[in-house]
Amino acid sequence: MVEQKSISIVSSSNEAFVPHLATLFRSLLTTKQTHTTFHFYVIDDKISLHSKFLLNRTVGEYNARISYVTIDPTEFAGAVESDRIPQTAYYRISIPNLLKETKRAIYMDCDMISLEDIQGLWEVDLGDKLLGAVEDAGFHNRLEKMGIESETDLYFNSGLMVMDLEKWREAKITEQVLAFIENNPEKLRFHDQDALNAILHDRWLELDPRWNAQTYMMLQEVEHPTIQGQLKWDEARENPAVIHFCGHAKPWNADSNHPFKEQYFDIREKTFFPIKKETKLL
Repeated sequence: MVEQKSISIVSSSNEAFVPHLATLFRSLLTTKQTHTTFHFYVIDDKISLHSKFLLNRTVGEYNARISYVTIDPTEFAGAVESDRIPQTAYYRISIPNLLKETKRAIYMDCDMISLEDIQGLWEVDLGDKLLGAVEDAGFHNRLEKMGIESETDLYFNSGLMVMDLEKWREAKITEQVLAFIENNPEKLRFHDQDALNAILHDRWLELDPRWNAQTYMMLQEVEHPTIQGQLKWDEARENPAVIHFCGHAKPWNADSNHPFKEQYFDIREKTFFPIKKETKLL
């Protein structure tokens, strides 16, 4: 008898991003193994009942379940925001305390699609690390610019994180990150991602970039500073596992030139949130 596996996925969404969240969920469900089940946790930033109904229908045929969790927004009242990064983005920081009975979870941004079974990511051995993530493709030297002393200058992209929730709770990581946000607003150019890296530097496992194939890498807009890193990027670009439409080239933007734009729409058309390709949402 094949062992049933259950994977916990957490995302944070407001009403505007629910169609993209449904697309992500659909991509995960259509690439999974038959014996794998998903428990989706959605940090709910005022999602309408109608959108929840459609989102539930999208995953229902795959025997997946969605739990909607709410957060106290006053915790993030002082958080730095921008047009592109709303307060919702900070909510991932509270995941360990929201899912108190859960040992491990994968956090994923709404602007992602999965192209292959994510079980390999779920089962990655974190060792003594608190999370697994992919190096950010922007290379902004953020740790140095924030004045953070660290063993390496590696800086992760927080759009996908394999989180050891037990270790986070034990080390009170959420509380430390919230304190950093409150005390260092002038340092948060990249918002929650800066704060997470400021606390978790040197305590995260670097994952293969194919698990978070970021736009800079896919469009070859930057080169990796090392030969070995560039080779990994080249391999990831040829065979990405998770596409992250971060930055400007989101497929639903009319001027997007992302090479996986069509794949996004192919998946979205099979959700209950179909859209004409020429429509610009944001």
